[in-house]
Amino acid sequence: MVANRAAIGRARRERTRAALVEAALAVFARLGPDAPSIDDFTSEAALARGTFYNFFESREDLLIAVAITVAERIEAELAPLRSCPDPAERLAGAVRGYIRKAASDPVWGWAVVRIALVAAPLGTTMRSNLTRDLTEGTAIGRFRLTSVAAAQDLVLGAGLMGMRSVLVGDVKAEHAECVAQAILMALGVADAADVVARPLPLM
Repeated sequence: MVANRAAIGRARRERTRAALVEAALAVFARLGPDAPSIDDFTSEAALARGTFYNFFESREDLLIAVAITVAERIEAELAPLRSCPDPAERLAGAVRGYIRKAASDPVWGWAVVRIALVAAPLGTTMRSNLTRDLTEGTAIGRFRLTSVAAAQDLVLGAGLMGMRSVLVGDVKAEHAECVAQAILMALGVADAADVVARPLPLM
């Protein structure tokens, strides 16, 4: 009986924390990472202000939790790409996936675009996947790079601007392939057009 009560209590705490993170995702999407106050988050989640401090010490802690959440969602959807042997296809697929996800889920997309300005890459999985693709691609001659760090900035910058262009309605979701092709061409991939024409495993 005591164990059951403890389990119920843990489940309730997890639901409350998840509600705060989801509320913060929506608030950050609307206002960006710097503007919101703790009251904005608790109001969005319909929770008392004091509840916030049961889970997070500061607004910055919540920002990190949201960044991890948005990254985990897209990286899970993109997981089938990781089995592809071509690092160029993996990288292009990730760029396409992020931009198309923004087109289909604008709240998520705006949260990523605004949070990534202060927290890019989002999470360790995104960072390690991007580094792996660039490093492997360079080692086998798929990419021609002067710097992995510069290439990371190129991919992240172009990808985020591609997401923003879709979110503000300047372009359609198919812009994802254009951005991915431009990135591959900048990285020296001769068959960039063929690579981005391949179907995404998750679509």
